[in-house]
Amino acid sequence: MQAVAVGQPIQTDATVFAELYPSLRAFAAVTGSVDVEPDDLVQEAVARTLRSHRLVDLDDAGAYLRRAIVNLAANRRRSMARWRLAVARLDRVDEAQAAHYASDLDDLRRLAPDARALLFMVEVEGCSYAEAADVLGISEEAARTRGARARRQLRADLEGVTDE
Repeated sequence: MQAVAVGQPIQTDATVFAELYPSLRAFAAVTGSVDVEPDDLVQEAVARTLRSHRLVDLDDAGAYLRRAIVNLAANRRRSMARWRLAVARLDRVDEAQAAHYASDLDDLRRLAPDARALLFMVEVEGCSYAEAADVLGISEEAARTRGARARRQLRADLEGVTDE
């Protein structure tokens, strides 16, 4: 049980969630795939967390929930891989005839969820590599390496170069 100083509001799971929700939703929007609503990822991460922990009892509820979101997004990506391949085969369109307007988000979505999460935390939220690595459960060196690879892949995609 946490001691509360006189005059300070008592932290509850609801107040912790309300405080974290805007940043978690933005994080889930970047980390998750296009076919998953960010709110669904946040809701699932919170629901799974609350099954075993109270948010107020976690040392860093934001980092814990971000890691849960990354894991959920990666699980969803793996489970949907075969389905997407099947749909792509059924829905082939001659790209020379189809109007295709590339967007930065399309390029970003080609990255794995953990790479998108890393770039979002470092580039958008201004986290250090050490902070991002802690959330993702990797070393700072691995975070820097993954960040460099993700940027290299984005650059190649934007320039129309492939690694094949």
